[in-house]
Amino acid sequence: MHQASLLPARSGPDARALTTPSAPVRDLRWLVALAVVFTAAQVYLALATPGLGWDETVYVSQVDPHESAAFFSASRARGVSLLLAPLAAVTTSAVALHCYLAVLSGAGFLLSLCVWRRLLPAPVPALGGALFAGLWVTLFYGSQAMPNLWVGYAALIAVGCFLLAVRQPSAQLAPRAGRGAAAGLALAVAVAGLMRPADAVLLAVPLFAVALCVPAWRRSTVLLALPVGVFLGCAEWVVEAYLSYGGLSARLRQAAEIQGGLGWHPSFGDHVRALQGKTLCRPCDLDWQYPVTAAWWFVLPVAVVGAVWAAARTSGPGGRRRGLGLEPVRLGALGVAPARPLGLEPVQPFGVDTVRPLGFGSDGTAPHGLRPADAPDGYSPRHHYDPRHGYGQPHGAGPLLGYGPPWPTPRIGDPVGPRHRYGPAAAVTLPAVTGLCLAAPYLLMVDYAAPRFLLPAYALLLMPAAWFLHWLTRLPRRRHAWAVAALVVALLGHEAMQLAILNKLQRGTVRGQNDIERIATTLRTAGLRPPCTVSGEEAVRLAYRIGCASRQPDGHDASITPAALTRLGTDHPAAIVLPAHAKPPHYARDWHPLPLPPTPGLPQPLSAYVSPGARPAVHERSPGHAQAPARSAKTEQARVHVAEEGRHAAEEGKHAAEEGQHVAQEGKHAAQEGKGGPSSSGRDFPPEPTFPAEPTFPAEPGSPPEPEFPAEPEEPYSSEPPNRSR
Repeated sequence: MHQASLLPARSGPDARALTTPSAPVRDLRWLVALAVVFTAAQVYLALATPGLGWDETVYVSQVDPHESAAFFSASRARGVSLLLAPLAAVTTSAVALHCYLAVLSGAGFLLSLCVWRRLLPAPVPALGGALFAGLWVTLFYGSQAMPNLWVGYAALIAVGCFLLAVRQPSAQLAPRAGRGAAAGLALAVAVAGLMRPADAVLLAVPLFAVALCVPAWRRSTVLLALPVGVFLGCAEWVVEAYLSYGGLSARLRQAAEIQGGLGWHPSFGDHVRALQGKTLCRPCDLDWQYPVTAAWWFVLPVAVVGAVWAAARTSGPGGRRRGLGLEPVRLGALGVAPARPLGLEPVQPFGVDTVRPLGFGSDGTAPHGLRPADAPDGYSPRHHYDPRHGYGQPHGAGPLLGYGPPWPTPRIGDPVGPRHRYGPAAAVTLPAVTGLCLAAPYLLMVDYAAPRFLLPAYALLLMPAAWFLHWLTRLPRRRHAWAVAALVVALLGHEAMQLAILNKLQRGTVRGQNDIERIATTLRTAGLRPPCTVSGEEAVRLAYRIGCASRQPDGHDASITPAALTRLGTDHPAAIVLPAHAKPPHYARDWHPLPLPPTPGLPQPLSAYVSPGARPAVHERSPGHAQAPARSAKTEQARVHVAEEGRHAAEEGKHAAEEGQHVAQEGKHAAQEGKGGPSSSGRDFPPEPTFPAEPTFPAEPGSPPEPEFPAEPEEPYSSEPPNRSR
């Protein structure tokens, strides 16, 4: 136990202010302004997005009281669905859901930065938050019903609460200290577990290991909060594994199969190419056309390493360079000097005056033969302890520079250590280590790339990177203003690149959503009405928009057999959507083909086959209103069919006219030969008259045929499209 626990506390209104100084209000205003701008950008994107994505539809359908739930694969968790449940009970409008998530995202962003406001100098959380919020990945997924960004917020809050909890006094000094931070740590890990259980484990394991291995950070509240948070967040996922997936091991195995099998699959190149604006690179055969889009990705690890190096060399409170704070243990007559891992300083309890080692007199001198545990090298009993300068030189000589009291006087303006009590090393090193742990599985074990997978790692790694940039701007050097200006220009160029990628991706998303809506309208016209079933390509989104159920007969999301789908299509409307020019599967060969409108916003053109149970609705024309969509589409199909038949008949008539002209020419030549030949009886007969060509054929090539010439089709025209599958 530290000697401070044996000393009386000082009372007074300013006792708490000595150890817990509040940050200036203007620091919070910067964070609030940044969160407002981020939220406004999310709302703008939400209003511009007309529909839900594929993954979003899966999550929303789980809590939609009016539609059937889509297939929920083994790798998913229900945290996003729980987040959407309050609004989904009222409306499932895509715009309303996106705006709701945009506001919540802005609130989570502000909360995570406020935690780090107590750990790092004021400009660093704002700069780190701006760098994270400026990524196109963050902006694109901020208002979407996806779990990765929420895991990023939870990771920031968890690491911040961990640092706040371990810097508090031990239970012997202050039994209730750090309980609020430990509760926040448990809650943040639980939120991560609800969103993505695997990421919650990757977040909790390094924090638990650090708390267990570093003696000064070994707090019972922290060691208890981490497993409790993992349990609360992952309990639902584990229970569902036993109820619906055949056990925990079976669900883990299915989740690995969905990812393509986990193993040694380094995918650094895939993630670099995906930064050009690809939300899912699987397989990642994309050309690396714009390397500049990944420049920040290569700069980020350099900045993180530089931050750890600079924080290790930064002087801690009192002026001593501590490296990472792992000082050797020195034994003294009064006990063991407390270690300072990762720059952690001993914490002065509230109300405790400047501490003198036990046994010191009022003048700060030690008893004969005793050496204080925190005394400098070369200490002798004649050294004087001064509350302002520490152990001074003997007999009133000047203070020994570099050694101060155990707890330095807080200074709000100090950008490195005294305000934060243990220097920047811990607040820089721990998020860097945790971020690498969150990124490693996706970079080394998954054989495809999705930029959203790395959002939690980006959120943590950008904090030490921001500290490093701030540290660079404070270095004493010549032409300092030019260096700062160059840094600002580079950051603005980076942000312009991110916004350009976001704009391109957003326009592509809008085109794809409009294509899905047109296909859904066509399927409704063809007779798909609830209860109905959609299978094949884009089945999840199409089924949800029409009001049908999505079922797949094969793949990792198989939920129905081909025979059952065939029987279902006999009595109820069903459709299968395939790539254009693809042959229908064996169970849909007797289904009617349905042409689909062009889909420039989707990866490939599509076609559909509709079951016999789908019957187009007949709508009455109401006065003053246009014809119903189903009747108009049917009329349009009939018009196209008539035009095709007429074109074929015209071509046949043209060929017949050419044949008739050829016959007329042969007859003309035969008549000329008969005019000059001798008579068989030896008598002269008048020449045979020359008859004109038959009136049914055109006399000159290229002339149109007579109206009655084209033959009528053998079968009467039917308004239904022909069955080309036979």
